[in-house]
Amino acid sequence: MNHPDINFRQLKFLEDLPEAESKQLVGLSELRTYSDGHIVFSQGEKLPGVFVVSSGALKIFRTTPKDKIQVLDILLPGQCIGEAQVLSDSPAATNADARGETKCWLIPSRALRQTIRQSPIVAEVILKHLAGKILHLVPLIETLSLHSVPERVAQLILDHLGKTPDKNFVEFVETQEELAQHIGSSREALNRALRLLSDLGIIHSTFPVVRVTDANKLLRYSKG
Repeated sequence: MNHPDINFRQLKFLEDLPEAESKQLVGLSELRTYSDGHIVFSQGEKLPGVFVVSSGALKIFRTTPKDKIQVLDILLPGQCIGEAQVLSDSPAATNADARGETKCWLIPSRALRQTIRQSPIVAEVILKHLAGKILHLVPLIETLSLHSVPERVAQLILDHLGKTPDKNFVEFVETQEELAQHIGSSREALNRALRLLSDLGIIHSTFPVVRVTDANKLLRYSKG
C-alpha cells in the first residue's frame, strides 16, 4: 500500500528504523480517520495493531465501574500506542478517543510481529518506546500516590506555565472536568484547590485564566 502523502521518517515511532524496515511497515499500514470524541478503542478490546498518530491527538485514559476517569496521556502526532498489547497478545488496558479530527496510521499486529522476528533493530526500537512509556508513568504514579489534590493542581499550573515561560499566567483550553481527570480528582476538589492556592496568595484565579503571583512558592508547594 503506497502512502505518498506523508513522510513516515518524521514520525517518532519510525525515525530510529533503517529505511528498509520503515518502508516495510509503511507499506503494510492503513490510514484511519476519526471525528472529535470518537472512541478509537476501549478497555478490554483486542487491538488490531499499533496506532500511530498522524494528525490531531488521542486521549488515553482509564475508567472505573463508578465512571471515574484518569487521563494517562495525550498522544500527539508521531506518538503511538498498542505496542504492549501487540507483543503480549493481551486486551487494551486503556481507552482512547480522538481530540479534534484525528488521523492514525494502523500497523497491523501480525505485520509488526513478523517484522520484529526478522529484524533485531525493529525489536530494539519497540523496546525503546515501551521503556519510555514506563518512565513517563513513574512520575504520574508518584503524583497520584504521594501528593494532595492542591499539590497536584500546583504542579498542573507549573506544567502549563512551562509551555509559555515568558508569561506569568496560564489560560487553560481544557474544562475543569478535563483538568480534574488529568490529576485524578473531581471538579469540586480542583475548585477547592484553586481557592486554597488563591487564599495563600500563590495564584489569582479567574478560570480559565490563572495568574501566578509567586512562582517560587508555587513550586515549593507542588513538592509538598
